[in-house]
Amino acid sequence: MSYAIMPYAVPLNELQAMIGSRDTALLDRLRSQWSSHLASLDELREDTGLDGDDVPSAERALEQMIMGEPYDDRIGFLYGYCLKILCGYAGWSLPNEGWWGMRFSWFETVAGELKNAGVDFDPTDLIFGGAPISLPFIGDFPNIGHLKRAEMIPLLARFDGLNEDAVTDREALEAILQIRDWLRQCVAAERDLVCFYH
Repeated sequence: MSYAIMPYAVPLNELQAMIGSRDTALLDRLRSQWSSHLASLDELREDTGLDGDDVPSAERALEQMIMGEPYDDRIGFLYGYCLKILCGYAGWSLPNEGWWGMRFSWFETVAGELKNAGVDFDPTDLIFGGAPISLPFIGDFPNIGHLKRAEMIPLLARFDGLNEDAVTDREALEAILQIRDWLRQCVAAERDLVCFYH
């Protein structure tokens, strides 16, 4: 099975302000704009065997996040996917062709080529850095990571100095340059980077 990184350029202060805001108008907009996505998350919930009446739906999980209500520890993954919805609302998705349809070993390949290019960076930091808000434990997917703009500025300087000629795998170079593009776009737009892997 193959997976992908889904990166978002997001203003973290705005994203964090949504959590517990009790903004019912925002909640109504999210329910309307992402209704089909929320329904697909409910199918995922049922596939995990958590389909009882006492288990919150994806829409209910989103409501808990916005209204500042207690979370249900059984559905950490649903809150993770709802966070992805909030990232899409507060920010925008970035291109990810170099990180689509991949196996986890791809991270090792790219990390090795980054080292060859003179850049000390582990790309798994993009997906294992943790969510930018507090969420219940997520046992499986989605994996979540984030970088604040202030962290990206020195990291971008390292990527800007990479030796492209030292990269032997052309597809890995595409993936490396795509990370650099994410950093450039976020820094230029004064946004933070949030990545999901599933």
